[in-house]
Amino acid sequence: MLSQERIPISKLKQAFDLNKQDVETVISALWPNEIFPYALWEMAYKSRWKDAASHNSTFNKAKELSSFPGFDPLEYKMPLLHIYEDRLTRFFRELSTIIFVTDLMDGLNRIIELTYDKNDTALHSDIEYLSDGLSYIESDLNFGVRRPFTWSTNITAERFYEVFKSKVSFISPCTTAFISKIFIDAIVVDKIAAIRELLKCGCYLKREVKGISRALVDRIAATLDVFPLEDTPAPLPTSSIVVPRALWEGKSPEAICKAMDDEGFGKPIIAYVLSEWCEKPNKTKIGQLLGPRGENEHDSTSRSRTYKLLAEAEAFTIITE
Repeated sequence: MLSQERIPISKLKQAFDLNKQDVETVISALWPNEIFPYALWEMAYKSRWKDAASHNSTFNKAKELSSFPGFDPLEYKMPLLHIYEDRLTRFFRELSTIIFVTDLMDGLNRIIELTYDKNDTALHSDIEYLSDGLSYIESDLNFGVRRPFTWSTNITAERFYEVFKSKVSFISPCTTAFISKIFIDAIVVDKIAAIRELLKCGCYLKREVKGISRALVDRIAATLDVFPLEDTPAPLPTSSIVVPRALWEGKSPEAICKAMDDEGFGKPIIAYVLSEWCEKPNKTKIGQLLGPRGENEHDSTSRSRTYKLLAEAEAFTIITE
């Protein structure tokens, strides 16, 4: 089981509704001592894969499996995650050729379960392709009769070696491409440190998920010194707000800000239009456009301003004509 002090990135994304840039910001802030790229994979390796590979190496004359890739927090001063993803992918390809597909899927399904709670992700077809392909190849161990193989299966080393070569030919970058789709989601981080960083950046809890409750987030928020980024504007009217299309359609973010400001629209409404209707500048850019003019500030401060304004805009019905 995963420690209660740690949580996969996927749970943070779901709880705080994070986009790719938000995730990159959190990872950079936690690097290198509060982030664990291989935690779930190593758990599956130790509990499901290591003994299976050792057995096949001893009794079926399979090649010995390479050591599980390690993570040294001092190896790189910045999160070069593509390097760690490549190492893991190469290890998984090798593993897929050495152990039986039932053992392989047992560990992989456990990783998916811990990452996404339920095995209902868009990865199903990719993983099914890998599983079916390996199962078909392994059917040759029993001369064409397809059935799951276990350690007790009575096969010769020569027969296993023939199937091993077929597996090597089958396993390719396309059969393991799904790893790149889940690698970031399956990265484990220190839960308290991650939530603290998100709150400091102005992110808000959108929904409770397993391991992240509103009570937990409130307790962490209470430990932070949070000050308003700027004076809070007067409340906007609660009726529907109509933003004429001429003020935003086809315009640059800068031109939209000026046009809407000239017409008296508040910053939360401008932030909503920039975020939802135009070329979608990132949250840092929106915060810079709507912040104090001529001042240099940290990117996280600009993003925090944007999240705050968008949260205020949620109270209104904003339409165009």
